[in-house]
Amino acid sequence: MATFKQLMNLAKITVDDKTSGKRAREILHIIKKDKVLHGMDPQKAVRFLEDLGPTYVKIGQLASNRADILPADYCEAFANLRSHVDPMPFATVLECIDQDYGQPWNRVFASIQEKPLGSASIAQVHKATLLDGTVVAVKVRRPGIKEEMAEDLTLLRHLLAIAEVGAPANASVMESLQGLLNELERTTECELDFTIELNNLVRFREQLKDAEGITSPRPFPEYSSEAILVEEFISGTDISNHVALIAQGNDLTELANRLAQNYISQVIDEGFFHADPHEGNIIVRGREIEWIDLGMVGSLNSSQRLLVNRALSAIAEGDAFELKEAVMGLTVSKGDVNHGKLLQQMQELLDSYGSADLADIDIGKALMDIIEILRSQNLAVNSSFTMMARGFITIEGVVTRLSPDANIIEIVQQHMERKALSLESIMQKTKQMTLQAAHSAESATKLPTQLSHTLDMLNEGEINMGMSMDLPKDVKATAYSLTGHLSFALISAGMFIGSSILCTTNLQPHFLGAPLLGVIGFVSAFILGAYVVWQMIMARHKTRNDEEIK
Repeated sequence: MATFKQLMNLAKITVDDKTSGKRAREILHIIKKDKVLHGMDPQKAVRFLEDLGPTYVKIGQLASNRADILPADYCEAFANLRSHVDPMPFATVLECIDQDYGQPWNRVFASIQEKPLGSASIAQVHKATLLDGTVVAVKVRRPGIKEEMAEDLTLLRHLLAIAEVGAPANASVMESLQGLLNELERTTECELDFTIELNNLVRFREQLKDAEGITSPRPFPEYSSEAILVEEFISGTDISNHVALIAQGNDLTELANRLAQNYISQVIDEGFFHADPHEGNIIVRGREIEWIDLGMVGSLNSSQRLLVNRALSAIAEGDAFELKEAVMGLTVSKGDVNHGKLLQQMQELLDSYGSADLADIDIGKALMDIIEILRSQNLAVNSSFTMMARGFITIEGVVTRLSPDANIIEIVQQHMERKALSLESIMQKTKQMTLQAAHSAESATKLPTQLSHTLDMLNEGEINMGMSMDLPKDVKATAYSLTGHLSFALISAGMFIGSSILCTTNLQPHFLGAPLLGVIGFVSAFILGAYVVWQMIMARHKTRNDEEIK
């Protein structure tokens, strides 16, 4: 049954929800139009989410990183969701800018191009020129989109609360869905607030300042706000236009290697990476690679980067045990985990690459296969790890199309080898080894005292020790059988002794000159004793003939 807390949560959301009724009717109409109840497949699910609108497109994009909830084919389909919609009128764009700045747009911009560069569900981008002549791109948030998405989120919270009350037995599924909804609320809030993307641009550009031939647009914080983002306008050649790149004097193989090296550095060295590195987000200006659109980024902390390093090294070296240990640190257990089977699955995965050349290993697919294995073992993967895996799949496609001979995993291995031989890495490892040695030495000096205290506590009964033994079924059966026989023998002996004592008394009534109760006790003890002897003879017979003892 549903808990009191779940019922109160549903009641509260129902009272607070004043707006989602109309939206619910719209969704029911879309469900009927798309024939959702007649069956679902990944492509149909994508169309359904697109018809539902920007909130649900965002749900699909987030769900593509939740391999702990969805099968791989759905994750792959949802990763291709793009929220392109019809552009809003130019007059509306100017009105939004005027309202946000609190003054006419032409006091900030010399001109704004009417035709948009791009139009998505949350915002629209226009080319513009500042008063000082700087050419910029202006991203303007759609009016009312914040309220619309808040209404959708309220409806989703309402539906989830109803589901929790109606299906309390599916606690783990509800927990996963609640986690997805919380993540949706967080990321939606970030995407609706352009100051978040502005900070991403500032951080990413600073991160790339020492990268040779790699950069990103310059942001303009002084002209940006929660609803408007202004950044440098980048004009160049799409990285997918190979003919134009060659005509400009670019070496495609060199471009591919430089791009791959930089992406690997973003993930492994910095832990702050472009989470959507498709060809539309990479421009070549002259011979310089420009990363654009930092709306979706991934982040790994130092410990996660270390684990990712270990995992990538283990894949390259075919070390199943090291791979298992590394990826376990990036997961959260949602149930029982069979560690032996998990290790075997990792080994089978690496064995499937054993006969292949290193250059033939698709690292992005390998990472997604690992996520599927972890999912089968009730392990939920950190969303940043899934974003990284999808990022590798995307960047591998870009790099391979630029240069079929380039290979990400070889570049990963070379990058990590160079990093391992760097002075910084050697100093860090030396520091770690020194700290571990000092810790081990300190622990060794404490060992005699700790052992002495432990023995004292054992002697005084202050420590309880527990043991769990998993014995074979036949051994357990034999033990239970012998224990039963011993119990019957003790009961028979007790009855015999008790009856003998009764026979020395004058307890009435008598039978054959002896107390009746004593006679009954003797007879019962004899029968029970004979039964025990018979069972022991039969057990000996079964043992000699290798029969099962019950």
